Amino acid sequence: PGSCGQSHQTHTREKQLPFFLRNKIAKFYVSFSSLVNYLYATLFCIMDSLYNIGTAILLGVLDSIKGIAVVFYLDKEANRKSLQPRPGRATKESLSTPVAFPQQQQQPSATTTKLSSTVNKDNGGGGKRKEESKVLHRVLQCCLLNGGVFMLSILLFEYGVLPGLNFFLSYLFSNSGTVSTVWGWMKPSLSLLFHSFWVAPLFLLSKIVNSLWFQDIADSAYKFRKGRPQLISSISKLIADTLISLLIQVLFLLQSTVIKYLPIPVPFACSILYMVHMSLLCSLYAFEYKWFNMGWELHKRLTYIETNWPFFIGFGLPLAILSEMPNSLVISGCVFSVLFPLFILSANEATPKVSVCETPLKLFSLVVAITNALFSSRTKLGKAALSTPISGSPAGPPGMMGRGMTPPLSSSTPTPSLNFQLNQQQRMRQQQQHHHRQHRHSSPVPSTVGSTGSGAGMGLVMTPQQQQAALNRSFRR
Repeated sequence: PGSCGQSHQTHTREKQLPFFLRNKIAKFYVSFSSLVNYLYATLFCIMDSLYNIGTAILLGVLDSIKGIAVVFYLDKEANRKSLQPRPGRATKESLSTPVAFPQQQQQPSATTTKLSSTVNKDNGGGGKRKEESKVLHRVLQCCLLNGGVFMLSILLFEYGVLPGLNFFLSYLFSNSGTVSTVWGWMKPSLSLLFHSFWVAPLFLLSKIVNSLWFQDIADSAYKFRKGRPQLISSISKLIADTLISLLIQVLFLLQSTVIKYLPIPVPFACSILYMVHMSLLCSLYAFEYKWFNMGWELHKRLTYIETNWPFFIGFGLPLAILSEMPNSLVISGCVFSVLFPLFILSANEATPKVSVCETPLKLFSLVVAITNALFSSRTKLGKAALSTPISGSPAGPPGMMGRGMTPPLSSSTPTPSLNFQLNQQQRMRQQQQHHHRQHRHSSPVPSTVGSTGSGAGMGLVMTPQQQQAALNRSFRR
């Protein structure tokens, strides 16, 4: 009886709740559960995206370090691969070799012996010479020029010569005021002379030499992995692509520098954005050699970096951090030039992880828009200059062109000399057609030709040689 009474009480309580309130509670429960599920799915997607982005960044960092190991075995593998005979070449040479009789094999001619000795002498006795890979040699040259000569000389001057002179002056003059006065004008003068006559010329020379060595390293690495480079077919496209790429890189470097000094109140936000820009720029520097040899145009290269930005941020991050550590801009350039050949090799060996993030990072859009605006304005000015008609000077006579002006190629009123030349050419063309028609319809068999004048009425039989001589005389006339 007690249990029956409790069930009766709960049943009466349920009856006491109105229907609309129970309906609202049910709707609220459904909405709350759907909201929780949506938040859970969104959080799961965000965590999954962050995991994929972090994995791609870490993979890019690891791929960028692989260049240190590649440089030690690339030359050996490339030279061994180049020395292996091609399978189709031996068959072609065996088919093209003429079959000689036994007497000819026993007694070779003197000309053949001389030619074979000349070929062996030119080729060093080992057949055709093949170009050897010199990647490690080029990398060591870059390290020696940029690190051993350039950067070491700057460090020696800044931390060896100047402190030594300051100590010598303090030892020479006992008065500290005299030392500070002399050192006040001596240090800027020595720094100016050193940077003007040593740092600036060596900096320009190193940039030119580095560009040649970097291209040599990239070509050797690409030939080892991919084969022959597939450059852009058109020369005009090649030049335009190179110039526009250089302009975009300079503008992007200026954009990253502006972002570094923006007054953003969030701590470390400008530094993080600056490092993201520099990482993408370093990746573009390293991968551009490979993509250029693959025949990719500039818009394809930039789109590929913006779409797969997590991998390229990780790939360029070590080079960007190591280049930003020195306070001096020149020393930073030296560090970049020493490490950059290794990143070229790493870029040639790396396989970027694609389709990591569906949202592209459009950091190059602003500089691309500025470049397009600059070139479109130059194109409009060029078209306007070409569409301007060439006219003579107003002070001269009506038929006189201006000084330095070239008359138009097509004229509506031809000159008398031009008419005479055209008539002569047309007359000569008609005569040639007439003689050709007469020669084509002439009979090759001997025929009787009636002569005029003194030999009238007499039939002359002409041989084919006489007919040909007569036709030649008519052509000469």
